[in-house]
Amino acid sequence: MSGIVGNNSLSVKIGDYGEINYLFYPHVGYETHIFDSALAIYDKKIKWHWDDDWNICQSYIPETNIFKTVLEDDKIILTIKDLVPVSHNVLIRRLHIKNKLDKKIFFKLFFYESLRIGENPTENTVKFLDDEECIVKFDKKYIFCIGSDKKIDSFQCGNRYSKNSAYIDVENGILKENKESSGLMTDSAICWNIEIDKKRSLAFNIYIIPQKFDVDLSIITEQLNIIKNNSDHIKNLSLNYWRNYIGDIRKYINPELVSDCNIYSIAKRALMILLMLCDKDGGIIASPSLYPDYRYVWGRDGSYIAIALDLYGIRGLPNRFFEFMSKVQNEDGSWLQNYYVNGNPRLTALQIDQVGSVLWAMDVHYRLSGDRRFVKRYWKTIEKAGNYLNYAGLNFTQCYDLWEEKFGVFAYTMGAIYAGLKCAYSMSKAVDKREEVKHWEKTIEFLKKEVPKRFYLKEEGRFAKSINPLNKEVDISILGLSYPFNLIEIDDERMIKTAEDIEKSFNYKVGGIGRYPSDIYFGGNPWIISTLWLSLYYKRLSGILKEKNDERYSYFLQKSKKLFDWVVKYSFGGMFPEQIHKDLGIPMSAMPLGWSNAMFLISIYENDNIIIP
Repeated sequence: MSGIVGNNSLSVKIGDYGEINYLFYPHVGYETHIFDSALAIYDKKIKWHWDDDWNICQSYIPETNIFKTVLEDDKIILTIKDLVPVSHNVLIRRLHIKNKLDKKIFFKLFFYESLRIGENPTENTVKFLDDEECIVKFDKKYIFCIGSDKKIDSFQCGNRYSKNSAYIDVENGILKENKESSGLMTDSAICWNIEIDKKRSLAFNIYIIPQKFDVDLSIITEQLNIIKNNSDHIKNLSLNYWRNYIGDIRKYINPELVSDCNIYSIAKRALMILLMLCDKDGGIIASPSLYPDYRYVWGRDGSYIAIALDLYGIRGLPNRFFEFMSKVQNEDGSWLQNYYVNGNPRLTALQIDQVGSVLWAMDVHYRLSGDRRFVKRYWKTIEKAGNYLNYAGLNFTQCYDLWEEKFGVFAYTMGAIYAGLKCAYSMSKAVDKREEVKHWEKTIEFLKKEVPKRFYLKEEGRFAKSINPLNKEVDISILGLSYPFNLIEIDDERMIKTAEDIEKSFNYKVGGIGRYPSDIYFGGNPWIISTLWLSLYYKRLSGILKEKNDERYSYFLQKSKKLFDWVVKYSFGGMFPEQIHKDLGIPMSAMPLGWSNAMFLISIYENDNIIIP
């Protein structure tokens, strides 16, 4: 299954076998440190944690961001609980070993690492410190410390592809106790001699601490000792923080769903996942994923996530996101395609929908908080972005689509332009700037009239994906014209026809809705956001039709529920991936994906009127 643990500076990816794949530090998403860790047991022969005869299960402990991996064979149950506390930048790995046999058991337990430090690894040094009984590994920029609260019985510092490799020593069951090694691919291992009476258990912690390095080794070893001596307090502080920070979210959930324990559990986990995507400097990454590489700040993804957090009463993190976006905004009012969490540009393609998305999210934040000071603080950001959208809307400016694949004038983009401009115009009243931006109102009216006219396909009876160049392919993003951006009425018969044509275009073995029929990304699969998008559209359509005494409301409500139930089925421990394999039903691409989790939270919110411009 795999999972992530983290705070707003340190994020760690735990693999399917309980291994540490990589970690991000000192920011969520940056820099990447490839860890390549492993646990192994030696009892006459070596047994790695990835060997076939382990039964493995993984899950988050409810109400926490502690990720649990259980490995069981015919002799022992090895439980790993991974925690990154809110108060300290440390990964605490709690190992609990239970003896299943009716006799005492003896074996060696190894922890191995071949950490490559930083985005561009250079030569580093790995050392075993006798006095502190820990491994330290450092280059000119960072230092990592690996220690334990159980006495370490042996160690090895080596180089991965050499005769003194710690990996080779683990395979042989005996560590050579070389105290220091340098090179591009250093590795190390520590060993504990384990002795457990029949039917008894043993537990201890491994601590992994990253820090900036300033030549003084004592700083990180002192930190290790502080964490060792206060580990229970640090853990309890984090548990209380998560419990109090999130609170009881039942008051935000649709009354029809609030009593469903499964949905409530998924919602809690989805919200906690979003917290771990928020960096200390305000950026919100799309996913803590390297394959594909989504560890960046997109204005669009961040806006959906900020809205979900706002809906569930979390105001501070969206506010910090808007501060981040304000700092990286271009002078013309636009934003680049995406950014590193430290604010540096990454990809620079023009995607105008992202400008609209940020303004939309800011307006939702303002309407939920009622804080005029917020609008005043960011008015220059809002005004610049509004002027940019005003020009882009009047001129039907070409750009890349939200999928980052095609260039043209897209339905989704025009919906986002309309919503963003309308939201900016709405916020202008809070700072008495309405007269100064009166020209925006004319553009809003122009878009409301011209977009449906230019995008409508008479022969097909529905709307196009793009014009200039014309693309008639159905695409889930066309719904953006109506939901959530409200340029075209939800119950416009042309939009209803568009939605039904989208639904009919997908016939995957496992069900669900894709992006567009010719999609080949990861083989072309149903997406969580696509399926939720159509479900949300049908749900809102049903409500409007019911108010008008239109008998079709029940039909569309059932469609919405069927799509929603499909999404719930493909939650993995409360996490949502980007895609579901169309034949196998397994998660594909990034997991967790922030946008997927955010869309789920939006879909179960008590009333989505607040997000409609």
